[in-house]
Order: sequence, then structure tokens, then C-alpha cells
Amino acid sequence: MCWCHLACCYKALPLYTAAILFVEFILVIVRIAIFFSPSSQLVTNSQAVAGFILDWISSLAATLLGILVALTILIILLAILAALCSSSSSKNRVHSYNEDSTSNTLKDLWKNKPLQRLIQLNCNCPCYIARPKARFIARLVFLLVCFIFRIIAIALYASAGSNTNGGSLAIVCAISLACLGTIFLIDLYHYGVWWHYRPQCDTRCSLLSKKHKRYIPYHLIGVNRTMRLGDKPCPDGFQCRNRLLEHILIFHSDDFKPQERYSQVQQKNPDDTLYIGFHRTKPEAAVSIAHSDFSISTNPRTTMLGQGVYFARSMAETEGKANSAGAYICAEIQMGRVKNVSPGSDINALRGTRDWWATYDTVYYNHPNDSRDEFCVKSPDQILRWVMVVDPECDEKVRNYGLDTEFDDTKCGCI
Repeated sequence: MCWCHLACCYKALPLYTAAILFVEFILVIVRIAIFFSPSSQLVTNSQAVAGFILDWISSLAATLLGILVALTILIILLAILAALCSSSSSKNRVHSYNEDSTSNTLKDLWKNKPLQRLIQLNCNCPCYIARPKARFIARLVFLLVCFIFRIIAIALYASAGSNTNGGSLAIVCAISLACLGTIFLIDLYHYGVWWHYRPQCDTRCSLLSKKHKRYIPYHLIGVNRTMRLGDKPCPDGFQCRNRLLEHILIFHSDDFKPQERYSQVQQKNPDDTLYIGFHRTKPEAAVSIAHSDFSISTNPRTTMLGQGVYFARSMAETEGKANSAGAYICAEIQMGRVKNVSPGSDINALRGTRDWWATYDTVYYNHPNDSRDEFCVKSPDQILRWVMVVDPECDEKVRNYGLDTEFDDTKCGCI
């Protein structure tokens, strides 16, 4: 029930924003009335005029909402006029038709998501679907510019002179700053839901591990790129050298291997001991890791390379290796001293043991098919940081919140 209520609150964010913008629109009307009042003597005051221009620029979102409200009223008035002009013989039928048609038109108008983003002066480009942080920064810059313009306008109004109504105008403008602050808090919450996401299976109140960077909602991973402008996979493809964990999961397919086989990495740069690995486990275990750390596998049946924590070179290759499913982890690992083994070596002697711990930090298995390489690290301390993805079957929050469809109708442009 709690998740349902939170989902409803999230889906209502456009309504909350519209309500705030409507309040700000009323304050805009009040400021216009004061400014153009014959007794205000502000129209001829250069400081007040400059302040009014900056004030209006910072109130564009409220102005756009006012235009939408005016358009809605116009549609209603036209519908009433059409009903009054209808012939008396078909009055009831035409009236019913006009009423239904008007209602549908208004619903389509107010539920149009691109129009909602236009009114809020929000990002309306596909490039922001997979970039929640960039989207928030763009909004933050916009709101900051509006705030600065409004502060300057307040100062100009206040200094317009004692023989004008500049003081009253400055007070009303100052009150409107609360609207900007509230919209910022809404944007901050929206950003938090996307970029500081918590899957439905994580209900713990304890702090997350410092190594845990974030959960990534499954609809953001590479296989779900829309191929629209700015929302395409990484153009570098398999040649990409970007080692950011978020980039690897969001802009690459599940068979992407971020680095070459570790022995090849060492040949090129012996000092490069950082390596990207992929781990697959149950959602419950992933949540436990997120709040604490990895645990060492000790079961002889599943520890071919000995006791430790196991990783594959790509997300896809964890499928045939892991004993459980439901969540993926992409991690950056300090490999340390590495023991390379292959099918021709006696790897059976390693199974279920920790004999190699005294000499090595990692055992790396070179499979005949390099895509199926895997490696085992002896200590969770070698795992420096990670990001996680929980499968759709185990995380209904994305669908409940509508995150997977929120930007489906974005266009090739940014507002």
C-alpha cells in the first residue's frame, strides 16, 4: 500500500507543478496590475521598467500556464457558443455531442506530456532519458537564472523611489520566490527517484555501503536505448574505453566487455591493476551487498577457482556461471597479484580451497573462448565500488511509478 501511495504522489508531480505555477501566475497578474496602475508611476521609471522585464523573463513558465488556462477557457466558451447556436430541433443531441467533444479535447490538452514539459520549461529531448543528472542540472541552471533575475528585479523595484509603488511590487515579487523554491524541491525529488533509485525489494532503513554507488532502474540499461536523438548506445561500441560503471550499463549491450583479457591488459600496462567485473545474484543478496559488502563463496561445488568472490567479463556471460538470478552487479576491482590458469592447467586442485591466498589476490581463468573468462578475488576489500540493476520480474517500482513510459513521447528538441 505504501508503494502505491508513493507511486501516486510521483505521478502527480506535474499536477503539483501546475498548481504552483498557477499560484505564480496569479502573482504575475498582481504584479502587472500594480506596475500598470495609473497611480504607481512605475511605467516611466527606468529602474522599475528594467526590473519588470527581468521579472517577466523569470516568470515565463507561469506565463505559459496562463496561456494554457486562457486557451482552455476559450475552448469552453466556443463550445457554449456552438451549443447556443444549434437549432432547437437537434438541441439536445448537438449539446451532448459538443459537451463530449469539448471534454475530450480538454482532457487531451491537459494530459499531453510534451505540453506539460513545455509549460514547465522542462527538458523535452530524448537525450535526457538516460541522463537524469544532466536533466536535473539543466533544470537547476534554469531555476537559478530565474532566481537571480527575480532578486535583481526586487532590488530595482525597491529602489524605484518612494513616490512609486515599487515597494509593494518588490514585496509581491519576493513572495513569488517561494514558488521557485517549491518547484526546485519537486525537481530535486524527481531527480532522486531516477538517479538515487531504490528498487522495490530494498526496504531496509540502514545506510548503504560507501562502495555502493547506485541502483540503476532496469529501463535505463543499454538494451533499452530508444535509438532516438541522444538516446542511442555509445557510438564507440566495443572500442569504448569509458570505465564509468554507469556508462557501461546504460550505454552498452549486455555482451559488452569493458576491457581486454586481463593478461593482455597487463602486457600493455603492468601498472594497470583495476578491472571491471560482472556478478549475478538474487535480488535479496544484492540488497544485502548494497548495505554491507560481498561475501566469500565457500561451497566446493561452485568454487572451481577456489574460495572467493566470482566475476565474469560481461553481463551476458554471468548467465551460464551464476547459480542464482534476479540482479546484476557491475564492479570495479583491484586485481592485485594474479594467478592465471587455463583448461590445460590443474585447476581441480584449486576447487573449494584457499591455498593460493598466501601468494595471490586473484585467480583468473583463461577460457578457450575469451568471452567466457572468469576470475575469483580472495577478499571483498578488493572490490572498490559497484552499481546494480534488479530485473523487471523482481522490481515493479519502475512500472508502478511509470518511469519506463514517462519520456516515451519526447521529441527531437529540448525546451
